[in-house]
Amino acid sequence: MATVSILIPANNAQYLARALISAQQQTFADIEILVGDNTPGGNLEAIVRRVGDSRVQYFLHGFKSDSDNARQLWARAAGKYVKWLFGDDVLMPTSVEALAAALRDHPESSLAFHDRVIIDENDQVTQVPPALIKDGERVLLDRAFLAEQMVAHQHNFIGEPSNIMLNRERTDFAGAFNYRAFELHFLANVAMYLNLAESAPVIAVGGYLSAFRQHAWQKPALVGAGVGAGLIEWEMMVRGEAAAGHLSTDSLDAAKQRLATLYANWADSFPGFATRPGNLDELTQLPAHELFDSPRFQADLAHARATALRAKETTPAFVA
Repeated sequence: MATVSILIPANNAQYLARALISAQQQTFADIEILVGDNTPGGNLEAIVRRVGDSRVQYFLHGFKSDSDNARQLWARAAGKYVKWLFGDDVLMPTSVEALAAALRDHPESSLAFHDRVIIDENDQVTQVPPALIKDGERVLLDRAFLAEQMVAHQHNFIGEPSNIMLNRERTDFAGAFNYRAFELHFLANVAMYLNLAESAPVIAVGGYLSAFRQHAWQKPALVGAGVGAGLIEWEMMVRGEAAAGHLSTDSLDAAKQRLATLYANWADSFPGFATRPGNLDELTQLPAHELFDSPRFQADLAHARATALRAKETTPAFVA
């Protein structure tokens, strides 16, 4: 049985071979590589079969749902640790080694992550986000830190799942992506990071050890009415973390200003958000424990989620 399962949920053929090569070239050799083909006709099978590596397993899923594809791969994983790698991203050779060592040295933790760079269609680095810690260092981050630095600032500094590794035995994958019993449409990864930090700190590992690819076919996912739910999910978390006592008064005030700017930037695309800044006054006027259950906010949340669901039903779930 492999120590680490590298799970590759894939929708697109264009970059899958590069992702597979980066998984094969890991310095940590005790791995299995599971590819979940989410295209309806098995369009990715030939790419995977050409690899000729006994560690690589191919599964045709075709669920038309990215979350269902990921869940099925999770159920098939045999490793103690699970390393995610989306089919258009790549890992640096020491990614698995660094994260597995961090989780081994901190068995109480469920999640370890490292920094990543942004690349384009041609593997050229287009952005290097500020490093959280120095290369080779490790820092333990608790739920309160994530609330103050990630939620209040509406900045997911952990990034995409391709940057993380999970201790499979300590992770309840079924409910990992929910926030206060709500299944999130856009910020599910942020919800998972918060949930896993509740029981034990998450481990930050210094170093740019993966690359997140930005390319043209992602853009349709960033437009459409459903984006409104993604915007309000940040507000949901701000209110929820404040109600749980994880945000200071100063952080809550800063979060209010950032949310106002966020909504203003999208007001032309989503006219409903032109009124959101006025509703944000609750963040500094109501007692913190009342913020999440505010009737006004809950009504807005229900409307945004219903809009997102309608958008999701009319948006293709995969690109072949």
